[in-house]
Amino acid sequence: MSDTVKRIYNKETLARLGTTLRERRVSLGLRQGQVRGMRQPTISKIERGGDVNLDTVINYAAALGLELALVPIGQSKAALSLGGSARTIFVPASHDLLDEFSDLKDDTP
Repeated sequence: MSDTVKRIYNKETLARLGTTLRERRVSLGLRQGQVRGMRQPTISKIERGGDVNLDTVINYAAALGLELALVPIGQSKAALSLGGSARTIFVPASHDLLDEFSDLKDDTP
C-alpha cells in the first residue's frame, strides 16, 4: 500500500457528506471556528462539498462525535435501526469507492 494521501472526488458524495456534517455541527450549536482540532477554512471546504482527503473527513466527523461506517449496499436501513438517530450517507450505486481507492485493495487470496 502506498503512503499517498487519498482524496474523495465524487461530487455527489462530497455534497451529501458536507451537508450531513454541517447539520450535525449546527445541531451541536457550534460555529465552524469552534470545532475542536479543525481549521475553519477546512470545515468550510468540507461543508461546501470540496474535495478532501479521507483522514480529514474522519477527523471532522470524530470532532462532531460521529464515526464513519461502511454498510453493505442495501442494508443501510437496517444499520439505521441499530443506530437510532444516525444519518446515513448514500453513495450512488454507480460509484464504487473501491475503484476510487483501488490501491488500498487487499488482493491476497
